[in-house]
Amino acid sequence: MKRDLNNIKGLEKTLDSSERGLAAAFRKVLFMVYRMFASFTAWLIKYLIALILFIIITLPLLVLLIFRKAFAGRDIFISRNIIGQRGVPVRIKYFNFKKYYWNNAFLFVYVLSGKLQLTGLSIKEYDIQNRVPGDACLYNAKPGIFNLWFLRSSSRIAHKSKLEIEMEYNFKKDFWGDMLLIIKSIPAAFFNVEVKDYHAEINLFGIKFQNMTMAEAVERIAGHIVRQEKKKIFFVNPDCFNKTFSDKGYFELLHKADYIFPDGIGVHLACKMIDNPLKENINGTDMLPFLCRMALQRGFSFYLVGGKPGIAAGMKAKLEKDYPGIRIAGEQHGYFDREKDSAAVLSKINEQQPDILLVAFGVPVQETWIEDNFGKINCRIAMGVGGLFDFYSGNIKRAPTWMREIGMEWFYRFLMEPKRMFKRYFIGNPVFIFRVLRWKSQKDKKE
Repeated sequence: MKRDLNNIKGLEKTLDSSERGLAAAFRKVLFMVYRMFASFTAWLIKYLIALILFIIITLPLLVLLIFRKAFAGRDIFISRNIIGQRGVPVRIKYFNFKKYYWNNAFLFVYVLSGKLQLTGLSIKEYDIQNRVPGDACLYNAKPGIFNLWFLRSSSRIAHKSKLEIEMEYNFKKDFWGDMLLIIKSIPAAFFNVEVKDYHAEINLFGIKFQNMTMAEAVERIAGHIVRQEKKKIFFVNPDCFNKTFSDKGYFELLHKADYIFPDGIGVHLACKMIDNPLKENINGTDMLPFLCRMALQRGFSFYLVGGKPGIAAGMKAKLEKDYPGIRIAGEQHGYFDREKDSAAVLSKINEQQPDILLVAFGVPVQETWIEDNFGKINCRIAMGVGGLFDFYSGNIKRAPTWMREIGMEWFYRFLMEPKRMFKRYFIGNPVFIFRVLRWKSQKDKKE
């Protein structure tokens, strides 16, 4: 009897495990069917988008170019070899326009024919110099018309290398992210400037600022520290430029800076308007991670001065957590009497002899304080960083990446502090653009 019961239980376990095995197999098949359906749906939606764009953009431009060919004799297409899937060269045609977005309008034909994707990695000309070690994984798929590199480089926030940005896209890509990428590329096309030669310095309203990439700026700073050279570094955004018209003292202070870096989409647009394109938007908040990694590698130290009581201390703690081993020599809040207590603050700074002093009092107070005390400060780099401490410590939230990619960080700042920022952005920005147009007009007349 006992043996019969055991046999029955064994049979029940076998049947039960078989049922579980069948259920697992069914779920696996169901999942595979779902993935195939989702992939097909995603492909179909992108194909339809490409077809719509082909009809409303490519066809009208093609007709225009045919007429131009007939009456002016200019070629309709220009051809290039690009790096295709698996790194194989692919010959494709572009419309014969100067503007990037009109030039690329014919590429929708290749999405419909299957040579390109609507979204993907950037299209690169076939040249051995365009390949870098570690990029093989990027060529498993076909390149795409809409891509993250174009988006970031157009808004001048492509501070990472092209390889890093491409790999970021490859790692995070999904259908909804691709749809958002297409939408974000519309304003990006407005910001885009295609240029091969940049001026090392740009003059706007009589203020000269450096035109370099983030990597170049950080390397330049590192070089000065190594050579034990003291330098003052300031940043300028549209509001700063507006201040120079009413505050001549601030205008003179900027002329005494060793480096001035351009901050914000407004400055990028201004540079585009005066036909002197900007390489990258270099603001203190974006620069900080690069400075920290550089300081860690080279053993440089920071000193933090500014912000409300507790903000600098919070930033120090966060930096030490985010960058283990980083040397934060000290911190001091910015709510001290700058006439009476500056000597004591300078004494504390000089005891530590930091390599990089970050001063966050706001414009133009921080620039004035740095200039007035620069000869007394025992540091290599003194940098006015505005609201950096508030952003990094989390006291004020920074705009999400997608808003920065489309040049709308200023609008996010307004939403966070509408009363304080309304005048700066909704009055100050139009005034700035008007001044840029007037500056350009006056400059053109002189030339």
